[in-house]
Amino acid sequence: MADRWLKTNCLLASAAAFWLVALSPVPKVAKSIGYGLALVASVQLVQESRRLMIQDARRAALRAMEQELEHVEIALHTQQQEQELYELYGAAPTYPPEVEQELKTSLEHLYKEPSADHAGVLPTSTSDNKAFYLAVKSLLEVKGETYVIEEVLKLGGRRWDEGKLRLQQILQHGRQSEWD
Repeated sequence: MADRWLKTNCLLASAAAFWLVALSPVPKVAKSIGYGLALVASVQLVQESRRLMIQDARRAALRAMEQELEHVEIALHTQQQEQELYELYGAAPTYPPEVEQELKTSLEHLYKEPSADHAGVLPTSTSDNKAFYLAVKSLLEVKGETYVIEEVLKLGGRRWDEGKLRLQQILQHGRQSEWD
């Protein structure tokens, strides 16, 4: 890199010196030689400048690619560490608050439907059954059994056994229907 810059600066100085020689009061032959050498030095200066710009552009592109690779490597390493922590501590995946609220709203809507019989019979529509099963299963992963029985099925307290039975029926029906 320093060689190219040195060569470029020398060519620039040479072109300027030969041009000044040609402008000074010297014989016509010396002026012709000065103009010719100034022209040759200028052409070489342009060519060397092009090479220098290309080399600088390549170096900058390589530097940017190396930085991007470092960022990707850091991101992958961080993701791998997070996955290992999940496996190590057995942490269940969590949903963003918007998704969690949407799941809860969907479950409550399905549960509060007037056609739904909460005494032990599942909703009549297959798509409702499947949606209800998948929503319950997702909430079980995130919040746990107590939350589903108390907040979704509204069968907590003295009706805990009834809620647990109802939850088992929902899960069994989903597994039998192979909705996983």
